Amino acid sequence: MVLILVLVIGLLAGVVSSALSAWIFIKPGPQGPAGETGPEGPQGIAGVNGTNSILQTIQNRNDTQVGIGGYAAMQWYNISDLDPSMKITINVQQNSKIFALFSGTHTLESPESIWVRMVVDNDSNSSVYICSTGPPASGTYKMTGHVELLTDSLNAGLHTINVQFLRETGSPEILDRTLTVIEITSQ
Repeated sequence: MVLILVLVIGLLAGVVSSALSAWIFIKPGPQGPAGETGPEGPQGIAGVNGTNSILQTIQNRNDTQVGIGGYAAMQWYNISDLDPSMKITINVQQNSKIFALFSGTHTLESPESIWVRMVVDNDSNSSVYICSTGPPASGTYKMTGHVELLTDSLNAGLHTINVQFLRETGSPEILDRTLTVIEITSQ
């Protein structure tokens, strides 16, 4: 009987001590301060002076291979004659601007060269990128180019952005291409 009483007392002491030590060691610490909640961002993307906004973006992509060897050298042509997706017409608000970007990949063998630019309403020209190979190069080369255009403020209505190419020499090919047009407004 004494043995059973010692075992029961030992068991009770173990339960009490484990409950007491759990309360001491598992007790949660003080709550730390909550972090600040940041403000929600503005709609659109702010420009340099904080008043410009993007109203719309249109993007066309194509990865079909197009040869341009049949086009006369030293003359500008619209890529949309070969690929209608490389021409975008956009309806803009009064005094909006158009920011257009074109990226393309070309295959050239020496000696070949291609020039690429963008036009808005067959009037505003972008800068030109040129992919070219010449002696002593030999073999086939894959090259990329990128060109951008930002117009002045435009009248409200439809405006057409077209990508153009000029075949200087050889029969280069146009591969992957992406045309992105963005309407930006000043408020």
